[in-house]
Amino acid sequence: MDIAAFFDTAVLALNRNKSAELGNRKLYIGSSDVGSCARKVYLQRKTPKTPNVSTLLKFSRGHIAETLIENIFVAGGVKDLFDTQVEVRHPQYPLKAHIDFLFYADLDGSHELHVVEVKSVSSIPDEPYPQWIDQLHFQLGLLRIQYPQGKIGGSVLAIDLNAGEIHQFNGYEYDDATFNYLVNKALHLIDCLEERDEARPSVSRNCSFCPYRSDCPAMSLPKVELPPEIETMAMKYAELNSTKRLAEREMKGIRQELLEFTGPVFKGRSDTVDLIASFVDPSLIVDGDRLRLMYPDIYDAVLKERAGYVKLECKQAPPATS
Repeated sequence: MDIAAFFDTAVLALNRNKSAELGNRKLYIGSSDVGSCARKVYLQRKTPKTPNVSTLLKFSRGHIAETLIENIFVAGGVKDLFDTQVEVRHPQYPLKAHIDFLFYADLDGSHELHVVEVKSVSSIPDEPYPQWIDQLHFQLGLLRIQYPQGKIGGSVLAIDLNAGEIHQFNGYEYDDATFNYLVNKALHLIDCLEERDEARPSVSRNCSFCPYRSDCPAMSLPKVELPPEIETMAMKYAELNSTKRLAEREMKGIRQELLEFTGPVFKGRSDTVDLIASFVDPSLIVDGDRLRLMYPDIYDAVLKERAGYVKLECKQAPPATS
């Protein structure tokens, strides 16, 4: 039974089913669109491409996370406090959103409308991504139109299924200025789709999954402008890499002092740590330089290609010159 080959078609079918639940995306601008790149939204409508199976599987984590969160809410006894995939519309324009979870009361029972947007991630960021916040504010705005009175708030629930971690970015409320900005952004997308304006690209972490990336002018080398969330991750990577080098240098000195105490064979224990030194017997390896000098024909015969790899460098940029 070739399950892997079956997955190639079954995952595509799953994606079509999930997309169908949201209706015909060509007929409206959704919350994920306003948080996305205008060029991508335009091309998705005009020349749609189906993502590869790997990308679709990653997208499926979001559906799995939503189901898991719903089961947890139900098990926790708040089944009657929320609905899922609640549709909200703009009364004048073709703007629409589907809210993952809409709570009609706080967990303590006090009246409140609270939007929960679920995001499945590989690692939980220190701050929510701008696209997430745009999505949430767009939903809050459409919800406010439907419910002009009362308390309305929202949060993003980020879940890392691999690490088993969850974090709520909370405290967001409806904001007039932000919603008006997002509505204007949505109307600009409509103008682009109707060929009244140009759909310009914008770089974000979502470029990772974009099927139109290969010829995108915003990703043209030699220099690409980094979006804030990618800049933050790169700075963190550079900081961790620097810390790693400093730690390795410090460990080298400490190692030498410890070995001077233990000698080559030692077992010691305290209340907090085990200290063990053991001798590894010598082993034989092939001396490549010697083999090449003494038996060049054999050396050439046993050579094999080493796979290439992507080298990642993150380092502090030099200060800008005035």
